Amino acid sequence: MLDSQWVLLVLLAGFAAHALVLYAAHRRIQAAADTTDADTPDSVTVADGTVECPDCGTPNNADYRYCGGCAQQLPHTGPLDQQDGGLRRSLFG
Repeated sequence: MLDSQWVLLVLLAGFAAHALVLYAAHRRIQAAADTTDADTPDSVTVADGTVECPDCGTPNNADYRYCGGCAQQLPHTGPLDQQDGGLRRSLFG
């Protein structure tokens, strides 16, 4: 009987550890999403087809996703946001 109780205890400890890891991953993803939302500006000004990088101030083409000066992701409110996951949707339905 002692052997079966030991196995049950190990299984319960494994499930508890798994739940703890999942919870920590969920919290990390939520924290990253919160900081990403706070970093993106509410409005993006596109003048003459250019977008100014909020980090370094380099003017970039409005179609660019990343800054040519510092390689940071540029803010967009247009079609680039709608294209995210387009290939994945077309491949997997």
